[in-house]
Amino acid sequence: MNYYNHWEECVRKIEQGQIKEAESYAVKTASKFKVKQELIDKIFSVNLQSYEKKIEEFLIECIQRGKQENAKALLLYYSLDNGWDSTIYICQDYDSYDNKWCSSSTSWVDIGKARGFSGIYKKDAEAAFFCDEISSGICILLMLRTTIAFYNVAVKYKECGMKLCVTCTESDFVVIE
Repeated sequence: MNYYNHWEECVRKIEQGQIKEAESYAVKTASKFKVKQELIDKIFSVNLQSYEKKIEEFLIECIQRGKQENAKALLLYYSLDNGWDSTIYICQDYDSYDNKWCSSSTSWVDIGKARGFSGIYKKDAEAAFFCDEISSGICILLMLRTTIAFYNVAVKYKECGMKLCVTCTESDFVVIE
């Protein structure tokens, strides 16, 4: 079974601005994948306000730098394996059909780690990325919450003239438009 398809469905909903639908889908999927309700509640109880605040602070800086550098996109990359260590890349190119555009970034801003999810990923998902039902359900929820934290900030700046994107992989991106 390709568990990652379920994340792609969440991405589709988020990119269409259907946040509540994406959350509902993710929770139903996680439940179907045998993630206990207690863990689902724990993931949704993590307060991401300080992470959103950091994203906004650095996104404003990156938008200014991006305009000076004639960038086409800003990409927030967060590392599941490194405590949600997050970096915003200022990218000179953007191509919705070719994911190599992010490698054209010549500058970036490190924004630090997001507290709360790393322990869940390491302990409850056993640091397994879409390997089985439970790890997949947990990853979907953690990625959803992180993406929505970025979305909550990015929608305020979507008219900045650059694509605003977020990912934890090197092969796909959620674009906030």
